[in-house]
Amino acid sequence: MCRSKVVWESDAGGRSLTGEIAHIVGAQRAAARGKVPFFGDRDGPDNLMLLCRTDHKIIDDNEDAYPVERLHEFREEYLAWLESQLTPTERWSAGIISQYTYLNVPRLGEFAATLGFHIRHQPLSGATHLSELNYELNHLMQQYRLVLENLPVESVPVDKIGFAHEGYVGQIVSFKRLRFRNRNVPIHRPEGHMTSFTGTLEHDPHIYHAFPDWRFVINIDLRWITTNTAYGLVRSGGAGSLFSGFSRINAVDFESKTMFGTGLAIGIPPSIFDLRRKSKISLAEPVDMSTLEDDITKSRNEQWTGTVASCDGCGKMFVHGDYMVDGPLRRDGPWGNICESCFLKGDRLLGVGFGQLYRKTLVGWPLVGGYPRALSDDEDL
Repeated sequence: MCRSKVVWESDAGGRSLTGEIAHIVGAQRAAARGKVPFFGDRDGPDNLMLLCRTDHKIIDDNEDAYPVERLHEFREEYLAWLESQLTPTERWSAGIISQYTYLNVPRLGEFAATLGFHIRHQPLSGATHLSELNYELNHLMQQYRLVLENLPVESVPVDKIGFAHEGYVGQIVSFKRLRFRNRNVPIHRPEGHMTSFTGTLEHDPHIYHAFPDWRFVINIDLRWITTNTAYGLVRSGGAGSLFSGFSRINAVDFESKTMFGTGLAIGIPPSIFDLRRKSKISLAEPVDMSTLEDDITKSRNEQWTGTVASCDGCGKMFVHGDYMVDGPLRRDGPWGNICESCFLKGDRLLGVGFGQLYRKTLVGWPLVGGYPRALSDDEDL
């Protein structure tokens, strides 16, 4: 009712609870508002309020001024206010990870697909650990990096979350240079079997970070630890290991003030020297791709033969209206079908020997730029 803090804290770290749980409809018929008809659980959360001792005394001594309907209004107003205190989302960047130590392959693939991206890699058997892939792991990690650098992920920074709340369930959260400790990660990395989860922290392998007012726990499926070195970091003793990454909150335990997350991508943060180098790189101005179309190229009335599902660079799935460049994936590198974003990150050149521009329509991929030369009489169509 009054929004007063109901936990007193001393400078030395001592705490005293100064709040009380109040019943809206009294727990017993002889209690305040106890004669109001009620057919549910009187001790259930929908019939409870958290009050300071002063307000608790006032509402119980003045039932006419504080009927059940008014107390429900107070409760709903408070819940709405509490949700307004939740931390807003920010744009997440894959640049906070320099080397991946944990990649949740099935969940990342599912998450990327919901945002319109496809991650290319060979299917993994159910018992395969990433650290068993040898050289194939390099290709897989590169594919994930290409996609993650382009995903439009909105996340909540965990260091800005003040309290555990079920409003975060389903939310993507990010962390940067956060120190985690581990529990139940075995000394020797098991091979050839899946991690069994029991649903209890006493047995399940996980990493965790304790904030002043809540705890963040990420369950660890040992299959998705990328290398033996990464396994050592996850299992690091002592003060733990510094990680950056993002996770999805899937459960909240209010009694222990713990929020549980499924790790999506976790890794070693970049060094301060990497950050300084990146800060010196100025981003090129964006380009309106329609300005790269030209009438001479269009007059050729050519179409891309075949289908193109997604970008060979970042994995973005093409939709109606998207531009596609048939050009080099990187300077002097192999060619492929790349999206607008990947093209703008490169040399931004179109023309014979550089790349041709196509635009997706409902019926195909017409050539719209990059071939500004009229057909001659003896040129093959």
